[in-house]
Amino acid sequence: MNRFGPTMSLRLRILAVALLPLLLAVGLLAIYFTQRSANEMERALDRLGHDSAKHLADTIAFDLFSGNLPPAKRFLDYERNFRRIEAAAVTDGVQWVLISGQAHLLPELTGMPPSAQSSKESMLFFAHPVLLPATTEFDPYLDPSITQQAKFYLVVSLSRSPVELARSQAGFAAFGTALLAMLFALLLAWRLSGGLSRPLLVITQTVAQLANGKLTERTPEMSHGEIGLLERSVNQMAQALEQNQLNLELKVRDATAELLGQKLAAEAAVKAKSRFLAAASHDLRQPLHALTLLIAALRDEVPDGEPGRLVHHIEASATAMESLLNALLDLSKLDAGVVQARPHCFPVSAVFHQLANQFLPVAQARDLRLRFAPSSLWLNSDPILVERILGNLISNALRYTERGGVLIGARRVGQDTLRFEVWDSGKGIPHEYQSRIFEEYFQLENPERQRDKGLGLGLAIVTRLAQLLGSRIQVRSQPGLGACFSFQFSRCEAVPIQPVVAVTSNFLLPLKNALVAFIDDDETILAAMVEVFDHWNVALAAGEDAEQVRIELLALGRAPDLILCDYRLRDGHTGIEAVRLLRGAFGAQIPAALLTGDTAPETIREIQAVGLPVLHKPLKPAKLRAFLSHLLAENTSSPIPSKPSEP
Repeated sequence: MNRFGPTMSLRLRILAVALLPLLLAVGLLAIYFTQRSANEMERALDRLGHDSAKHLADTIAFDLFSGNLPPAKRFLDYERNFRRIEAAAVTDGVQWVLISGQAHLLPELTGMPPSAQSSKESMLFFAHPVLLPATTEFDPYLDPSITQQAKFYLVVSLSRSPVELARSQAGFAAFGTALLAMLFALLLAWRLSGGLSRPLLVITQTVAQLANGKLTERTPEMSHGEIGLLERSVNQMAQALEQNQLNLELKVRDATAELLGQKLAAEAAVKAKSRFLAAASHDLRQPLHALTLLIAALRDEVPDGEPGRLVHHIEASATAMESLLNALLDLSKLDAGVVQARPHCFPVSAVFHQLANQFLPVAQARDLRLRFAPSSLWLNSDPILVERILGNLISNALRYTERGGVLIGARRVGQDTLRFEVWDSGKGIPHEYQSRIFEEYFQLENPERQRDKGLGLGLAIVTRLAQLLGSRIQVRSQPGLGACFSFQFSRCEAVPIQPVVAVTSNFLLPLKNALVAFIDDDETILAAMVEVFDHWNVALAAGEDAEQVRIELLALGRAPDLILCDYRLRDGHTGIEAVRLLRGAFGAQIPAALLTGDTAPETIREIQAVGLPVLHKPLKPAKLRAFLSHLLAENTSSPIPSKPSEP
């Protein structure tokens, strides 16, 4: 099947190409000669009809006008049989005067003189007036008034069957001739196509193998003429393809090695950048954390006036630096993949209410309008992350809007989708920068890198948050006409809101009766933390490593109520190990938390894996106290023994 199928197909194509023109020509010739024979027979019948009608009319004219009808009838019968006429008759236009043959073969009378020629179905009719010949002699048997007036017409009926017979005979003859010519041409073309199709089939198979990648395939060069030239050309092409493939493989191998080197270099650069940012962030957060703690302790000790104003400026600078470092931390968390979305149905109005409370004072301070379009829609997503996306977009819109205001709304898109839109009347964004504004550290109008305009990470964080929620940020803007940022989520039906039950727990109980174990290898942070805890009147067992704190706790003779530990300690140790050591010594149920200034994705993932709560430096003392109070309130385990176990 595989061998003969393509061969037969190719030969049939060659035969079709060779025979179709011949078949068309033979068919046209057969039609031509058949029609020609039929036309000749038609003309012969026409001549016979006209001649017979004239001859008979002239012959019986004297007998007809003299009333001697029997001789006229005998003459018509004779001529009808001799000339093979179907019927011959004489009529005056109203009735038949004399009929030779069958009457139903004659045309119908209409009362008018019959036309010279007519037809009906398979019969042809010819008519000729019956006139006496012109003469100068007087005939006593004829009325002179009617000798030259046509009162009678002779009608001859001829059958069309000779025409059809001639047509069929010519058709059979043409068909037979065409069949013989076709058979002869078929045999000749079959022999010629065999010699042409076999080498073409071999060439086709070779080309197919080359197309499948077998570039070593070659065609046997056994033919002459154009086919032989084609075989040699195919082999030359195959050789060139094989050589080009070898060259291409070498180039691809070299390019792959080069790209791999560039990829490794890029990955190394990214890792180096991440390590640098993590190290820089950690090294900056450590003194900033200590500075934040010392400022909080100093603020309550310094009186008002010039010293108080200086402390306020110092605190503002520390707060600005903290916000910049927190942006790096947010980006690191998203890159590390530790931020998890927790979607559920919630009303849009709740998010708008939270954002209005947060940003209305900012807008009023800048003399801008901030308006939230009322909405009764609900959506299915993470409300905290949605609020964070909208908050970043609103903050950007307020920062880059000098006049007018900002409008935030939510509208339906189709049946199941909701789109948030944040419109502003700011300067707008040129089209060539609308894709770059989502890049890290890119700022359109901050060449001087003013710290109050951020690091250029806000939209990068927004983009990652939208991707985490299965959406994407779109921007439409024209320079001088403001901008519109939008993103979409799935809608959901409103659900009954559960009433909030007031919690009357010891969540905000003071810490003055608690003992906190604190570990940090930075002496400045240790000193600042001791100062803060002394100001809070909270007992603190502090040290640079877990063993030092353990010994101090043993000396105090009691277990700690809380363990607070820096993540990165000396000699490669971590806060996770320190927490395990203290819990092993004083009880596994002691609540613990980690402090870190490290923003590396690996560090964030490692802390996330152990399940310990984490606070990122720098940390305001008020937030630290609230967090520790919350951690104590959540500790519902059995009481910790007052006497520690020996190591």
